[in-house]
Amino acid sequence: MGFCFFNSIAITAKYLRDKLNIGKILIVDLDVHHGNGTQQAFYADPSILYVSLHRYDEGNFFPGSGAPNEVGSGPGEGYNINIAWTGGLDPPMGDVEYLTAFRTVIMPAANEFDPEIVLVSAGFDAVEGHDPPLGGYKVTAKCFGHLTKQLLKLADGRVVLALEGGHDLTAICDASEACINALLGNELEPLPEDIVHQIPNMNAIASLKKTTEIQSKYWKSVEPYSVPVDCALAESQKQEREETETVSAMASLSVDVEQCIPQEGSRAAGEPMEEEPAL
Repeated sequence: MGFCFFNSIAITAKYLRDKLNIGKILIVDLDVHHGNGTQQAFYADPSILYVSLHRYDEGNFFPGSGAPNEVGSGPGEGYNINIAWTGGLDPPMGDVEYLTAFRTVIMPAANEFDPEIVLVSAGFDAVEGHDPPLGGYKVTAKCFGHLTKQLLKLADGRVVLALEGGHDLTAICDASEACINALLGNELEPLPEDIVHQIPNMNAIASLKKTTEIQSKYWKSVEPYSVPVDCALAESQKQEREETETVSAMASLSVDVEQCIPQEGSRAAGEPMEEEPAL
């Protein structure tokens, strides 16, 4: 649709399959836009598992394809996985949502598929710094490094990244550096502890539930998504604490204000009391 003349990843996958007799190929598409061309190329091909994480918004975000129920056709049914984020930018998806998608969908299905090589459409327009029309998400560059590190656990580390989307030079540079550090086996900057244990936003939860409900029919390792009870409880308790702290702060502020305002008929500090007239 005008954004590439040659689909490097699709060409590479077909070459590996047809010329080098590679039997099972995993394609992971990180670009914030759905890879409609790649999906179409392998929609009926069971030798290539295509997985895409993308902003979808019920088909209202370009290019409008990539619904969760687009699972492949014929012998390729079940070999097309779309994690189609919905809900716009209220709030935007970030590290928590992408890490959760990898943990609950991508890595389980990928391990079960057991590819001989992994090809990554390394589009970085989901990285923070892109305006809403171009993505508007808040995934950090270092998160992409950690996602790449996870993929290196597959196919004995045979992973190829092809630079694709990205419209902010700083974001592209930072994310590329993070991914190359992962490929080189360098120690990555750790993610904040709260990010690792945080639950996704409600829109992401809805998106993951829809995807896992569909894909669990094809992959026994993919279970219908539900927020872990302990995480939900922890989040609920956190909200309760925040609400309690807010109420306490407001009450304290209210008391302070009342103490600062002299009440009618009260005397100021140091002011002598008037004697009552004698009867």
